[in-house]
Amino acid sequence: MTIQQAYKIFDVKFNITTIDLKKRYRKLMHKVHPDVVLDKQNIYQYSAYEINEAYTILSEQADGKNIKYNYREQNSDYHQYKEDSQEYRWTAPENEYAYCQRNVYHYADNYDGTRVGRFRVARGRYMWTPEEDFKLFLRSIYECSEEQLNSIDMEYAKQPDAERKFKFQAELAYLLAQQFTATSETLESILTSIDDDANIFYIGAMLELQDESGFVKAGMKLYPSGIKKHRLYVMTRSGRDAGYISFKDDRLYYVLIPILEQKRALVKIEVSAKQDRHNTMGARKYKNLDLWVKIGNNATFPENINMRIEDLLNKYRDSM
Repeated sequence: MTIQQAYKIFDVKFNITTIDLKKRYRKLMHKVHPDVVLDKQNIYQYSAYEINEAYTILSEQADGKNIKYNYREQNSDYHQYKEDSQEYRWTAPENEYAYCQRNVYHYADNYDGTRVGRFRVARGRYMWTPEEDFKLFLRSIYECSEEQLNSIDMEYAKQPDAERKFKFQAELAYLLAQQFTATSETLESILTSIDDDANIFYIGAMLELQDESGFVKAGMKLYPSGIKKHRLYVMTRSGRDAGYISFKDDRLYYVLIPILEQKRALVKIEVSAKQDRHNTMGARKYKNLDLWVKIGNNATFPENINMRIEDLLNKYRDSM
C-alpha cells in the first residue's frame, strides 16, 4: 500500500497530526465493527485490514514529521540523526553484486525513551546484521521493490492494478532480501550452532497440521515433500502429507527457506517430545518440531538472483 492510498482510505489531509490521526482511526474502526456491519449502518467502503495497514503507514509518516521537533527541543545531539547525515558511519559488509542499493534505518527514541519514528543512517548495498532491526530491514527491502516497479510504471506512464502490483512486489522483495542476507553467517547470528565444523544448526519450529493429522506423534520423523509459495511441506516415511513448517523467528523465512529452495542444505525433522497444550486448540493446530539444518560450504547466495530479478521485472513490463 502506498502512502497516497493510505491517505485516501483515511480521507484526511497530508498535514494531519498524530492525535487527529488516532481519532480518525477510532472513528473508522467503529464503522467496520461487526455489530455495525451486521446492522448495515454507516458501513465504510474499506475493510478493517486496509484501515489498519493505512494507519501503520500514516502513523510512521506522522512520527517522522515530529522527529525533528522532538530532537531539537530535547536532544542536543539531534544533528547525528538527521536523514542523509554523513556523520553516522555504517560498517556492515556490502554485497557488490546486489541488484540495487537500499536504505538502512534505525528507530529514533525521544529523550524519555519513547519511540518517535525512524531515521536513515546509510544507503548502499549493505548486508543485514543483527544491529539492524529486522522489521526495518524488511521495510528497506520493500522500498527497493517499490522503487523498481514504480520506475517501470513511470516508463509506461500507466497506473497499474494495485492487486497485481502487490503480488509482483512481494515476490521481488523476497528475491532482493536474499541478496542482503548471508547463509551461515546470518544463521550464526540468530541461532546456536551445534557443530561449527559441520555447519549444523538446531531450530525450534512448528508443524502446521493438515485437517486430518492425528497420526503425527511425538518422536515421529518427517521428511520434506516440497516447497510451495516459500513454505516447506513435510510428509511421513510412508508419503502421507503432514502439513508445513512454520518458524517462531520470522527472520528464518527470509534466511533459511531460500537456502532450502536452492537445495543447498540438508534437514532432519522430528516431532518434539514436549508439546504445548494450547497448540492443538482453535482453528489452527500445531505440533512442536525439532529441526536440524546442515548448510553447504558456500556461504553466499548464487549470483543468478540478479537474473531472476530481471526476469521478474520483465514479466511486470509485459503485464502492463
